[in-house]
Amino acid sequence: MKLYTRLFLMFVVCVLTGLLPGCALPGASSGNPTIDPNMIITAAAATAYVRLSQTAVVSAFTATPSPSETPQPTATEVVIPTSVPTLVPMSGKVRANANVRNVPGKNNASDIGGLLLGERVSVIGRNDAATWLYIIYPSAPDGKGWVISNAITLDGEMGLLAVLIFPGGMDAEPVILPPFIYRITGTPLPPSTPAPENTKFGTLLQPANVRAGPSVGFLTIGILKPGTKVVFTGRIQENTWVQIDYPSGPGGRGWLLSALVQVNDGYGGQPYFNVLGTPDGADAGGQPKPTEALPAAVPTKALPGVATNTPESPANSQDVIGVVTNQINVRAGPAQLFQSFGLLNPQEKVTVVGRTISGLWLRVKFAQSPDGFGWVASQYVKVQTVNIPYYNNEGTPVPK
Repeated sequence: MKLYTRLFLMFVVCVLTGLLPGCALPGASSGNPTIDPNMIITAAAATAYVRLSQTAVVSAFTATPSPSETPQPTATEVVIPTSVPTLVPMSGKVRANANVRNVPGKNNASDIGGLLLGERVSVIGRNDAATWLYIIYPSAPDGKGWVISNAITLDGEMGLLAVLIFPGGMDAEPVILPPFIYRITGTPLPPSTPAPENTKFGTLLQPANVRAGPSVGFLTIGILKPGTKVVFTGRIQENTWVQIDYPSGPGGRGWLLSALVQVNDGYGGQPYFNVLGTPDGADAGGQPKPTEALPAAVPTKALPGVATNTPESPANSQDVIGVVTNQINVRAGPAQLFQSFGLLNPQEKVTVVGRTISGLWLRVKFAQSPDGFGWVASQYVKVQTVNIPYYNNEGTPVPK
């Protein structure tokens, strides 16, 4: 009787205090346990995470200005380097039912599962065109899969994701490239005003994001108001994205979605770039594309006390040779912020030994520098081949 009395009293106390849902008999489990979905992960996903996430990349976010802000000529550019290529998970939410595939595409791809509206996913990369996302997918044999990017709403910026490319074809292992992280402190400088004789310009039809590269997979580095005039300096195939003269951007350039721009006189004569923002040497039919040097955003001048130097002559027939098209500085690192070791003159030849992920800077042999190497802006060097090693924005080799 004493046991039943004690149980009855416990029941009464729960009712009177409003704690009935939380009361449980000794040894019994709660009827409504709280489940944390983030704690549920299969062995396959855990294995994929440990293998792919060797180093985390932490980047401070600087908000871009609203269109109402007045640009001030005091902005400084800051390149935040990425040390090694990594696959750092970014959370996302499925906004439309979608198939999960083994490769980023519909042709020659196999469905390995699917995602339902409202599901949460961990995204660990993107393809070069930013049209497909690489996700942790425990049901797949290797714990990963590809889903079309329009089906996922990311909790962060796609520009912070690593990029996977397939130079050996879809059947080969992908090459992982680190994200091109580029930030601007302060208010970005306004785009250059078209000169009276320059017909290759456009006018913004609506507010537009300026990006560091030619896709939504690159970070936003500014916002332009409707009516702003921009000078064209490049484009990608089919002219879906156009490069503009943008002083605060990487190499003094930025990218706009062409649908947001009213074009004055077409894009004729503008150089072509690929979807990674790297200069493209030939079109889809194998025909050469324009390779003329672009006008400098900031004129290159000899620094006080720095004489023009003679570059090291290429000696090996296997060397990648570049021909200088404009007088340019040879710098200690791949950015205008680095010290200049000297100058190269038009028609001089250089041995190219590397390039940055963005393709905006080339590493060349330069005898007058302390270690025998230096960095030059790629838009002023004609190179016959691009089969050269990658470096990050600090000038450190990227592991293969």
